[in-house]
Amino acid sequence: MTGSAGPGPRLDAVELKVTFSGARAEVAAKALAPDDGGVWCQVFFCEGPRHRHPGELPLLEAGVILRLRSRQGRKGDATVKLRPCRRARVPAHWLDFHQDGDEEFRLESDWAGERQVLAAALTGTRDRRDIDEVTAGHRPLHTAFSRTQERFLDDCADLAVDFGQLTVHGPVRAQRWRGVRRRHHELTVERWSLAPRTGPPLDWLEVSERVEPEGAEVVRASLLALLRQLGLEPDLEQESKTRRVLEALTRDA
Repeated sequence: MTGSAGPGPRLDAVELKVTFSGARAEVAAKALAPDDGGVWCQVFFCEGPRHRHPGELPLLEAGVILRLRSRQGRKGDATVKLRPCRRARVPAHWLDFHQDGDEEFRLESDWAGERQVLAAALTGTRDRRDIDEVTAGHRPLHTAFSRTQERFLDDCADLAVDFGQLTVHGPVRAQRWRGVRRRHHELTVERWSLAPRTGPPLDWLEVSERVEPEGAEVVRASLLALLRQLGLEPDLEQESKTRRVLEALTRDA
């Protein structure tokens, strides 16, 4: 993905997202997911402070998402994301940053339903064992995140993030298939499942496609038409799976 051309504001891509939940997720998985089982991972989120009141999600409400993934195999990753991201809050040196070693910065528009939201994410590859030790509580949380990621939060987030005051929530079980070809679309299909101690089990399937900003509307219309032709019915409310998962996880905390 080359990003937007010309002198306009940086936008690396538009990520089209369509979600299915409950029985719809099972139907969509049978229609779209290959039979090879995909790649499994465990997803964790960080929220805080530790002594928050029930129902409070201070990081998420400030547009800050801290995510850890422990993937099948030897690798994992740590992501700090601002969504929604206010472009004016991001200094020029971050807008010029693309990749440094194993860390990559993306500025994208997330398009789900009728909503488009600017998101800025800095993701770093990690050894799976390091992620597992942090999520098991054997190492401090801040060791999963780099100094570059901490500086990004210091420079761009609307609230100060104190890793020592945060709690790791999860895991959510996720199954992912990348590069799924359906006609001229190349899709990522990801299914999340969670069985909270209280409340009903949660089951989502998200279909996403990362496209160039120019012409994204045409690709989105084509994707929705493809899903209709396959007899798939997306959720009427295209809610953020991150919010629903965090609400369920923190309710049990």
